[in-house]
Amino acid sequence: MVKIKPTSVLLVEDSESDAMLMIQMLSEVQEFDHVLDHVQTLNEAVTSFNGEHHECIILDLNLPDSNGLATYANMRATASNTPIIIVTGMEDRDILAQALTSGADNYLIKDKADGSRIAIAILSSIRNRSKNPG
Repeated sequence: MVKIKPTSVLLVEDSESDAMLMIQMLSEVQEFDHVLDHVQTLNEAVTSFNGEHHECIILDLNLPDSNGLATYANMRATASNTPIIIVTGMEDRDILAQALTSGADNYLIKDKADGSRIAIAILSSIRNRSKNPG
């Protein structure tokens, strides 16, 4: 039997409760073997990404040290070929649309996500990015 390595995910989310909820929901998806690193600021994300190999990034756009599209642009500059999934609230749809137009690979609405949706967003973003890099 071939052992498949877990998918490495970087979660960039400043809300401890939102992060814990997302981690809990993903842990309930038995079919999705993953390793998740959690950081709370863009600076920590850039440092973590440069020191580790992450196959996908889940990125909240509003962080203590960066807000809105600048958060996405700075993370994309660091992780040019890595799928980035934007996580946002319902009220940020205009910024979400702009991020997708700018090259974000997928998105999650905080109040609408569950473990399966998160896992599917991660796996489909990785697959799509590998087919169409850059």
